[in-house]
Amino acid sequence: MRPSLQRPSTEHPPPGASTTGSPERRSAPPARRRPVTASLSRALSSRALPFLALPALVLVFACLAALAFGARHVDPVTTLEALGAFLTGGGDAAAADIDAAAALSRIPRTITAVLVGAALAVSGVALQGATRNPLGDAGLLGLTAGASLAVALGLGLGISAGLAGVMVLAILGTLVAAAVVYTVASAASRLGGGPGGTPGPLSLVLAGAAVTAGCTAVTSALLILSPAVLERFRFWTVGSVARSSLEDAAWLAPVIAVGILMVFVAAPGLDALALGDELAHGLGSRPERLRMVLLGATVLLTAAATALAGPVVFVGLLVPHALRRFRPASTRVLVLGCALWGAVLLVLADLAGRLVVAPQEIHVGVTTVVIGVPVLLLLLRRKAVSL
Repeated sequence: MRPSLQRPSTEHPPPGASTTGSPERRSAPPARRRPVTASLSRALSSRALPFLALPALVLVFACLAALAFGARHVDPVTTLEALGAFLTGGGDAAAADIDAAAALSRIPRTITAVLVGAALAVSGVALQGATRNPLGDAGLLGLTAGASLAVALGLGLGISAGLAGVMVLAILGTLVAAAVVYTVASAASRLGGGPGGTPGPLSLVLAGAAVTAGCTAVTSALLILSPAVLERFRFWTVGSVARSSLEDAAWLAPVIAVGILMVFVAAPGLDALALGDELAHGLGSRPERLRMVLLGATVLLTAAATALAGPVVFVGLLVPHALRRFRPASTRVLVLGCALWGAVLLVLADLAGRLVVAPQEIHVGVTTVVIGVPVLLLLLRRKAVSL
């Protein structure tokens, strides 16, 4: 008999087969990057769906309540009829009824509250991840104050041209404020013997408080010296959605959507970034590029929110901290949940401000401060952060 000749097998071993004794172990092929649509479908898995369905449902009812209640209450049927007329283009005819007109007049501010709340909450997730700072918030770190000062300067010098000019000024002010805060905090950490001059969470907050105080003082001086600027800027000093318009909301909605999408795409890298740059490099991430994407998204979201409503603070601190306690299925689910709950928070804050002292109203920026300060003190008391 002829000896049987066996060719060396080129097939891979079946899954789960032992490779012990093989001369060399084949390296696993590099993981392919999932497209955004696949990531979105994975984020909406069976485990994540209830986590997102609840805030979506609450947001619908919160918006309906915001349209119905205020200085003049509107019954639910009239509110739904007015909303239907607005969606079908028959708002002018429905405005003949005084109750329907009241509901229609609240649509712009409600839409603006949804956009601003979502933008600020997602910017909080991005800022906390990029700086590894649990107190990361655009208001606490002085970014909104810098944007407001830039807008006030533009109005005083007459160089702002409509909402586009306000948006550009807000972006520039946010960038300058971020650079000053980081420089001051790094210098303070270096003098205090910090590791490599890397600013700690409280160092950033203290530097942000100093920048906020300085920007607020200069802004107040501009408003006192220029009555024309005061009249145009007055509602921005504390944050308000009272003078919102559908045109402004429609113009800035794509900007906010792009910022949220940037954070959503970069979200998986936040877990690696939290471990430190060296470990993130070892896990295949690029911390420098990821941090630039997150900070760029933060600037876009903060500038757009400030251009629409002025300096509204604590939303980016409250919402991410609250949702992390429920352990979302993934970081992308956290981003989507923050967008929804941030919108809910600002809509309800605006509604509460209209109901507490009706027929007058409390600006939404004041309401968020009243809610946010106790939460910040609680975080510090529990030693959730370190200097």
